[in-house]
Amino acid sequence: MARVTIKDVANEAGLSLGAVSQALSPNPNSTIKVSEKTVLRVQEAARKVGFRPHAGARSVRSNKFHNIGFFVAKKGVYTRPPEGYLMGVSDAAQRHGYRVILVGLENEQGHYQETVPSLLREKNLDALVVASYHHLSSLIHDELTDSGLPVVYVNDQHKYNSAWLDDQAGGRIMTDYLIERGYRNIVFALRTHSEGQKLEDMHYSALDRLGGYKKAMAAAGLEPDVRTIQMKEMLEVNQRIPDEWLLDKPLPDAIFAYDDDLANSIAKLLYRRKLHVPDDIGLAGYNGAYASFSAWRPLTTMRIPAYDMGYAALEMALRVVEGADQQEVPSIKFRPELVIGESTR
Repeated sequence: MARVTIKDVANEAGLSLGAVSQALSPNPNSTIKVSEKTVLRVQEAARKVGFRPHAGARSVRSNKFHNIGFFVAKKGVYTRPPEGYLMGVSDAAQRHGYRVILVGLENEQGHYQETVPSLLREKNLDALVVASYHHLSSLIHDELTDSGLPVVYVNDQHKYNSAWLDDQAGGRIMTDYLIERGYRNIVFALRTHSEGQKLEDMHYSALDRLGGYKKAMAAAGLEPDVRTIQMKEMLEVNQRIPDEWLLDKPLPDAIFAYDDDLANSIAKLLYRRKLHVPDDIGLAGYNGAYASFSAWRPLTTMRIPAYDMGYAALEMALRVVEGADQQEVPSIKFRPELVIGESTR
């Protein structure tokens, strides 16, 4: 069968070649402007005739590959894909005629600083979106900057090229809510992954969520109670929080855990000690991840607008890729949303 061309799409849509080309591969410098309605019309025509863009030819014409890399800066074989961020990136990329290429490092790969530059060169990328869950993104930040490839971060705090979360506001919102519900002795629970790990070396959200908690407690005239748990980075089947973590000090009214996974681990400890949630003790998490809603009872948590953050990050990347000399765009700050579950009274 003969290859379906852009001319076939134009004939089906009843439009000029120039209009169809602009609808399928938007060029911000083109004098041809097409409406959203026209774009949808062209896309429908392309589907009907079975048109598939020739990536090589398009790259030669535009000096771009139309590939955006998506890299999750986190280690561990049990790492779940960040569905929300990825779906936002993917939808925005498709809307603008780009493909998303998943970029990963071999598990337990050392010398990240040496591996990353060559890995990016092999992918033929126009830009890279880095989803940050871990201090790994800070370890390779200089290498990414020096690679010459436009880089945009999602869930990482930078002045430019970043879609990040106001976790200090989130920490305060959750703590204020617990106080309003009558809780007074509120523990903030943090998880570290190694002996003596400093908060400054963790993801920025650890300090920010803790800071929001402390501000809310101070405003209410309450004493903060921060308790740290050392656990492996990736949860394991038989991993337990020691009983003494909870019982060595007076039992609090409520526990505000750094994230939903930690909240569920604490719930297991409470169950072993025959403490009922929320009758005996309130429990709250953070992230609004699937884990918060699939728990034994839905957690009170803070939902992260992951899809919107991913979508914004991709559009920021394209502003750099398609802009004349614009290498930096102002970062966008997002606000988490309180979700009231059944783990608090």
